[in-house]
Amino acid sequence: MTRVVITALTFGALAVAMVLGVSWLVVSPPGERWEPAVNSLALLAGITGIFAERWAAQREQREQAIGSIRLEMARNRETLDGGEFGAATRPGRRLYPRLIQSAVDSAFSSGALSPRRDAELIDLLHRWRSAVGSVNRRLEMTETLMFTSASAEEVEQLHRALHSKGSFIQGVRALLDETQAYLGELPR
Repeated sequence: MTRVVITALTFGALAVAMVLGVSWLVVSPPGERWEPAVNSLALLAGITGIFAERWAAQREQREQAIGSIRLEMARNRETLDGGEFGAATRPGRRLYPRLIQSAVDSAFSSGALSPRRDAELIDLLHRWRSAVGSVNRRLEMTETLMFTSASAEEVEQLHRALHSKGSFIQGVRALLDETQAYLGELPR
């Protein structure tokens, strides 16, 4: 509410000052029009400067958010392509690295992405965020079972479930491919 009042007062005062400046320019004698002309131009610059600064700040915030998301996706790619998730990984008890989503969370909480302009990207990131949460929870449960189960056969079954072609990790890789391809098409 306070922000709306301040914005209304600021733009109201600027609009009234602009009207008075233009009126002053029109009614002033021909030899004395420099001062009202400069006054009107200064007010016009102030009004357009406010909008230009806001637009530039939003654009910069969006670019930083997308850059951070690109880096985070690359980091997650390294994790998924790493030895712990590779097809040649030998079965055994181990701790798996987790996927990260802090840049995506930060982009959502900061409002850096525009629901109108970035609707498709926001949808992709929501799906990605959900997938990361699911993967990390499943890895936690898998590790718990691996370290609490005494059976080597069960550990091997869990390993196969993680590394098979139809595993949830493969689905996450496909979603990561899709998200990175979309981010790659955005202008830098």
